[in-house]
Amino acid sequence: METGCKDKTTSKGFTLIEILVVIIIIGITTTLITLNFSAVNSIEKQINTIDKKFSYLTEESIITGKVIGWYATDSGHYASFLSDNNTESKNEFFQEAAWTDDNVIKKIFKFADGTNIELKNNSSKRPILIFYPSGENSGGTLELHYSDYIQKIIIKNNADIRNETTRY
Repeated sequence: METGCKDKTTSKGFTLIEILVVIIIIGITTTLITLNFSAVNSIEKQINTIDKKFSYLTEESIITGKVIGWYATDSGHYASFLSDNNTESKNEFFQEAAWTDDNVIKKIFKFADGTNIELKNNSSKRPILIFYPSGENSGGTLELHYSDYIQKIIIKNNADIRNETTRY
């Protein structure tokens, strides 16, 4: 009595070619999913980076008990301790840093009183935001205009920082 297939000319199973085609399809699908997930993570990291810097400046002001000014231009930004008359002191702790994304078309800061300033035109030596040791700040909204969306970082006076993204 024989075990197995009755007909030895036809065998059941997959050929090597069929297995390779399935593996290639699974590989391409996995790559596409990974790339899309990476793009979403990249956008989230860009959004959270400036939030973290503002939170850091708030905490640093509370811990040190000193007033901190945040300065910004089109190319970069930095923070510095302020003396009693709101002038920059020599103790600069947050060195000049370039913006995290070069795809930003326009950067606008809207002060709490309604005044707007485009950061490329900011030649003033005055700070854009002031962080106080009480945990408060001068407040405002930073708008970063990209080609297909606008990111608004709303800095409330009570150190509450919200992030909104608006698509065109």
